[in-house]
Amino acid sequence: MFFIPGFIVALLTFPGVVVHEIAHRLFCDIAGVPVYEACYIRFGSPAGYVIHGPVKKLGSAFLIAVGPFIINTLLCAIISFPAVVIFEAVDDFTSPLNLFLLWMGISIGMHAFPSKEDLDNFYEAVKSTHGFSPLLAFSFLLSFIFKIARFLSIVWFDAIYAIMVAMILPTCLL
Repeated sequence: MFFIPGFIVALLTFPGVVVHEIAHRLFCDIAGVPVYEACYIRFGSPAGYVIHGPVKKLGSAFLIAVGPFIINTLLCAIISFPAVVIFEAVDDFTSPLNLFLLWMGISIGMHAFPSKEDLDNFYEAVKSTHGFSPLLAFSFLLSFIFKIARFLSIVWFDAIYAIMVAMILPTCLL
């Protein structure tokens, strides 16, 4: 595998960064959590962020943390679906529309996984939870899986995931 600096990846896949942060904002709004500041794209690290108030419920913290996974994955599949349909119909991925749809879908899919900051914020909400609940157990499991996915991004797991969602899922549905 080869190394590309994070800011270049973020620049090339900026639609995914924007959608990731919009998803955080959306789930903050749904959960009634005040948002103090939102930056949807910037040059620097992180490429985008949403600063929000305290989250009182574990379910809300869960949705805010995994909201981008849900939204980015769905949009990756939906945006890429027409490109796969066109390819199946005319056996040509090189049309400008197909290339644009695939770039957009894969860019969005590459930013589906929660960032380290997202997982850290969620972990703080989990630590403050008293007692046991099925959501708590599921949260620990999902958090562990996301941490592995974040670690595997050094070998382009986020890109592999996006390509699988963009290409394989729609192909299976056809």
